[in-house]
Amino acid sequence: MQAFTVNLASVDSAGGETVTVDLGTRRTFYAWCQITVIDSLADFDRDNAAAIDIVRVDGTLTPWRAAGGDHFGPPGAVSNVRESAMSGAGQRITFRLRAFHKADLAVLGVGMVLVP
Repeated sequence: MQAFTVNLASVDSAGGETVTVDLGTRRTFYAWCQITVIDSLADFDRDNAAAIDIVRVDGTLTPWRAAGGDHFGPPGAVSNVRESAMSGAGQRITFRLRAFHKADLAVLGVGMVLVP
């Protein structure tokens, strides 16, 4: 079994990051992601949020899991929170980490992919 790990960061008011794991060829995989650190740089309150997700596989958006409110779009919008863990087949798995009201937050996360 092979394992791929990518680190994602939203620091210095960057707002977020996307990172793609390229498996080289289309393969069966299991992928997941998680936030590892949220550091409040000022007031951690209602305008703050953080999200990490698997936004695309081979360029196709994954299903959305959270929408609306102050931070996300209407159902189906690319800005919504997408899958956080999934199995499937593909070559390129794209992880996305975002911090909302980024001046108040530093956020770190990790994306992982296992292939048989």
